[in-house]
Amino acid sequence: MSFNNIIGNSRVKNILKKGLKRERVPNSLLFLGPGGVGKRETALVLAKAMNCLSKSDDSCEECANCRAINENKFPDVLVLAPEKDMIGIDEIRMLKQVAYLRPMVGKGRVFIVLEAEKMTEPASNSFLKILEEPPLFSHIFLTSRNPYLILSTVRSRCQILTFSQISRKDIQKELINNGYDEYKAGLISLLVKGNLEQAMNLKWEDVQSKRQRAWELFQALTGGKNAAGMFKKFFSSGKEFRKELEQILEILITLMRDLLLIKSSRGWELLLNPDYADKMGETAGVLSVEKSMAYLKLLESIHYSLQKRVNANLLVSSLFSEIIPG
Repeated sequence: MSFNNIIGNSRVKNILKKGLKRERVPNSLLFLGPGGVGKRETALVLAKAMNCLSKSDDSCEECANCRAINENKFPDVLVLAPEKDMIGIDEIRMLKQVAYLRPMVGKGRVFIVLEAEKMTEPASNSFLKILEEPPLFSHIFLTSRNPYLILSTVRSRCQILTFSQISRKDIQKELINNGYDEYKAGLISLLVKGNLEQAMNLKWEDVQSKRQRAWELFQALTGGKNAAGMFKKFFSSGKEFRKELEQILEILITLMRDLLLIKSSRGWELLLNPDYADKMGETAGVLSVEKSMAYLKLLESIHYSLQKRVNANLLVSSLFSEIIPG
């Protein structure tokens, strides 16, 4: 994988390519952004480009160094990931010992620390010393989703590059390139919230299962049933509760928007759930446009609150039980 193969975040890639051309890549970089947007992949491509035997601003993927890094057999590029959800001081001490040794075969040593926010406080304090006096031939790249969990003194000694979520259009295009039809790719890109990695790993069967749940909730709303009770039936308070609720709400919102399109008798080609069009047509006369709009606003409000980290159980049990009569 080269920079050209990484989807999205063109600004970050351009900054790094310019630094490579000028041979001015900072000794310490913090790649900051949400999950699944290519932080790890970008760090690895940068490590390859710095040691590539053919190119100066990207990896060629063909030379001995690029191939060895791809196979995790290059002694001067080391990746450090959390073990048991933490990075301890022993791992950082090992990194420091190796960092002050000259490269064995490459142009420079590169250390990639994944999920740097999971360094313990002793590890962070130990790590700070190498950032204060970095060897000229060693570079350290950190990745993180939450910079505020990283020791401020560590964070301040790194140049920060901020990654954005991948656009729905780019995710949809990549899925189509990997064999999905446009319809399936569009739905998956809607659910994953800019997380390309999740999109590539999400099974269509799981998407269909969530759509079925959303459809049953849609029927509860449009049929005047106890939607609050339905939500309590479908969801638990498990670890994946919030994520699952967000995804099913996303689908439910698309169903409600499709209903409004059907009720307006126009824009059928814009439906996000065309396979449910006939079923929605049967319920189109049950709700008025005003009621449908009210439900849509309610669902969007709940979805927005979830993104703001409002308690998910509270939203389900309180908002739905209060606003939608059981």
